[in-house]
Amino acid sequence: MSCSSDTRGARANAGCIDALPPKRRALPSRTPYPPGATNANWFGLFNALSWQITLGSPMILYAKSLGASALTLGLLASFTPLLVILQLPAAHWLPRWGYRRFILAGWGSRTVLIFALAAIPLLPWLGSSMRLALVVLCLFLFNLLRGMASGAWLPWISELIPGELRGRFLSRDQIFAQVGSLFALGIAAVVLSSRSRPEPWQFSLAFAISAVGATVSLWFCRRIPDVTAPDALKRSGAPVPWQAMLTYPPFFRLMLFNVLYFAAAGGLGVFTVAYLKGRAGYSESSILWLSVLAIVGALLTLPRVGHVLDRKGSKPVLRSSVLTLLLVVGGWWAVSANLVGQGPWIVGALNLIGGMAGAGFGVANARMVMATMPLMGRNHFFALFTVITNLALAASPIVWGALLDLIGQAQYGQAISWNRYSIYFALAFAVGIVALAFEHRLAEAHQTVSEVPLRRPSPVPAVQSAAAAGANPAPPG
Repeated sequence: MSCSSDTRGARANAGCIDALPPKRRALPSRTPYPPGATNANWFGLFNALSWQITLGSPMILYAKSLGASALTLGLLASFTPLLVILQLPAAHWLPRWGYRRFILAGWGSRTVLIFALAAIPLLPWLGSSMRLALVVLCLFLFNLLRGMASGAWLPWISELIPGELRGRFLSRDQIFAQVGSLFALGIAAVVLSSRSRPEPWQFSLAFAISAVGATVSLWFCRRIPDVTAPDALKRSGAPVPWQAMLTYPPFFRLMLFNVLYFAAAGGLGVFTVAYLKGRAGYSESSILWLSVLAIVGALLTLPRVGHVLDRKGSKPVLRSSVLTLLLVVGGWWAVSANLVGQGPWIVGALNLIGGMAGAGFGVANARMVMATMPLMGRNHFFALFTVITNLALAASPIVWGALLDLIGQAQYGQAISWNRYSIYFALAFAVGIVALAFEHRLAEAHQTVSEVPLRRPSPVPAVQSAAAAGANPAPPG
């Protein structure tokens, strides 16, 4: 008997236990989750340790040390969400390959590219421009592989974890990921510490640590129980009416809300770092230590947010998260407009509050996504939603980066400094206001797939959507 979403609660755990060998079956589970499922949390921890370096602030700082423009930084930040578009063709192959096999193939291949990234800083004879080009190429290929494989994560976890436990599991999973991020930034801050600027070997060591973390994460990924999709989900690999799915009202409203949110928040991780390094004069090590406070904020939020979600639903948490995001963006605007100082206490407070906003939104949004996705064609619903919202997340830093380069060093005003950063934060705040106004239109109630206005016959019968919502967001790295 496999662990599928057709079983819930105790039946799900019992089914998973029945599938185990006799020796393991005799051992009582110490958690309410199916046996072996918590390996997903450890996978998330070491995966976060890896991607936080390869895709986060250390990589942005290294690219900036090679002379990368704001547009180039935005392009690097856009690769991860942009190449998620490959989930659309990948969704067709998931039922045939299996979830675990699909993840292992993609994550294993991209780990090789992290080792290649670690070698680039040790090639100074190539020149800064050539090394930057190699970084761009490696990150493109890295995210291409990641984009194809990540489509297996949402269906895998939603089949593995019973619906009534997903809120708590999501919270726990994010805590593990944040701890991994905390270790990553702490290690990177120590490795990149320098009186002037870090040496190439220091960046190389940081990326090598990222590669080791990715390798360890693969060991835990192999230990996550694989699941067999229910028959309706297997048949969802057949041709699907994409237009009908796109116009399904609860799906469309949630997608539009996400697009607005990511348009406002998508460039913050890049351009706050660029501001601190280029305009405020912070060192690489200082920026990384201050970034740790965002993880502290997330860790303060996550232990309780899962229980709040299970009791009150996703919408109140989404609303408070957007309000908190607006507070953070408004704070960065005040800093960049010279209305307040740019000392470490102010920057640290903004990072702390930003971490709280991001953690709350991530878990509540993931839970809301699963509440909206019908069982029929669920792989394709996940893929379509993830692709569209990630295209918005990809476009955000590119558009904002082009705007910052267009404004250049121009500056207007005396009491309020209107420079490229203050203009960017003001516009992001305005987009966030629109997202907040749209939040009340989201539908928390579960829908049936028969409500989707199909324009042509569906390849499978209409069935109820998953009764209990919750989803684990595709691992960001």
